Amino acid sequence: MTDNHLRNDVLTRLNTRQLPILPPGASQLLRSLTDDTISYADLAKVIERFPTIAARLISLANSSWSSPVSPIVSLESACARLGFAVVRSVGIALAIAAPFNPKKCPGFDAQRYWCSALLTADATAWLSMSVEPDLRIDAAGARAAGLLHNLGLLWLVDLFPGEANQVFKRTAENSDLNLNQLLIERIGLDYCEAGGVLATAWKLPEPLVVAMVGHANPDYENGHWQWAALVGVAESMSRALLLDCPWQPVDERIERLGFDDETVGQVFDRLSKQSEQTRELAKSLFGQ
Repeated sequence: MTDNHLRNDVLTRLNTRQLPILPPGASQLLRSLTDDTISYADLAKVIERFPTIAARLISLANSSWSSPVSPIVSLESACARLGFAVVRSVGIALAIAAPFNPKKCPGFDAQRYWCSALLTADATAWLSMSVEPDLRIDAAGARAAGLLHNLGLLWLVDLFPGEANQVFKRTAENSDLNLNQLLIERIGLDYCEAGGVLATAWKLPEPLVVAMVGHANPDYENGHWQWAALVGVAESMSRALLLDCPWQPVDERIERLGFDDETVGQVFDRLSKQSEQTRELAKSLFGQ
């Protein structure tokens, strides 16, 4: 079967299978978590409708990762302790992770996956503050775009655990191999396209769909291209940190977004200093 026929076959299978379903009310939760104007009290009122997420946030606020001086028992206090950035990232992560079961794929590293998502979310949010004014996007929306950028991989792992496991075996042996190319060879499409199918079915806002579909393509030109470019630059930073290799601002998207080397260098340094804390957060939330 040719690559194109394999891709079409997989897309048909994806569209005819029952799509994963977000928890009831998740759309409202996602809107609240991407609202830059919401207060801790109002955000807590929305999150408390999701007892599992509320409990995880309170637990995180009382964990050694947070190290509070005294026990935290209310959701509003937990949100204030953790801060908007962490609450937004963790809330979105827990909501979107619910429909998937990646444990079917032994080679899938949940901690690494979520560490990548969390680091990319932070970098995207920080970079968004320095984008040229006519391309500016709000930091909360940028954070969501970074966090969701690799959601398609989570779906492919859930749908095709055997095939995905073979891909992860090869990347474990050689980190220089291109994950998306291996997914195309083994499954028929990459995680970016899979994410676009899922995000469209879930009726996520168009900029988020674009960020998921186009972030791995430096030449992406369609509408809302700046979302894809911003996430792409942020993802390259998080990938360098996870691979423990140098990162250099040589991406052509940096100039298109109006950044200078000093600005992106400062964001990468900030991300690097926080990376260990982010690894511990991913381990606390999704450690197996």
